[in-house]
Amino acid sequence: MPMKHLFAGGQWTRVLERGILLVAMVAILAQVAVCRIHAQATAPNPSAIGGGPDEMNRADPVLVHRPGPAVKVDQPAIINGRPYARPSKKDQFEDYLRDTYGLPALARTVVRASYGQGMDLPSGWGQDWAGFGQRFGSGAATTVIDGNMRYGMETLFHEDMRYIPCHGCSIKRKIENALMAEITARHDSDGHRFFTLTPVISDMTGPIIANSSWVPNHGPLDGVIGSRVTVATRIGGHLFTEFVLELRHYDPPLPD
Repeated sequence: MPMKHLFAGGQWTRVLERGILLVAMVAILAQVAVCRIHAQATAPNPSAIGGGPDEMNRADPVLVHRPGPAVKVDQPAIINGRPYARPSKKDQFEDYLRDTYGLPALARTVVRASYGQGMDLPSGWGQDWAGFGQRFGSGAATTVIDGNMRYGMETLFHEDMRYIPCHGCSIKRKIENALMAEITARHDSDGHRFFTLTPVISDMTGPIIANSSWVPNHGPLDGVIGSRVTVATRIGGHLFTEFVLELRHYDPPLPD
């Protein structure tokens, strides 16, 4: 097919949509491969910790002296200054509801809608209250789509996507913790971090669907570009948690 016909009549949009779908499929297959490699690497030694700027190794087993032979008791893993416990399915579902429909989701949606209002994006909605309402509604739908994709992949790959603040950490470690949360997930009973594509895929899903479906004069490529705002607001939420909400705990400083 000649190039001038390929990009005529909106065919380039369909080609681009198929390309993005192919990239998403490859990304999901890569995620499956990463999880399998992780499972094989950790199977012989499930107590090993993957290491990271915000993690402390599990304490050595201690001997509990009772009548009869001594019994070894493993100490819980310490993550960011707190004992780590693997979340149950109920815990993950409650975190999904809070992250997708609760105050954190509302805050991210308001910030994105306000940013779009100030930058007049998309310009077809104007900058009056009606335009803000359209941006807020679109942002809310995007938040729900992202949250459902995130929860589905988290469940499928047995990941712990909860954000764990860094208690008593330095400013550098808090910033690292906020950034690392968008490219890693926690695994196994010790909560060690492992690279994952779940945050990236989930944060891009909503914007791509929104820009391909109801945003005027936009397409999937605009969704890929616009997903940077979704990522920025999520990281901003992590930083707000680290430097505002966690100040009330007065934790002793942890060594770097």
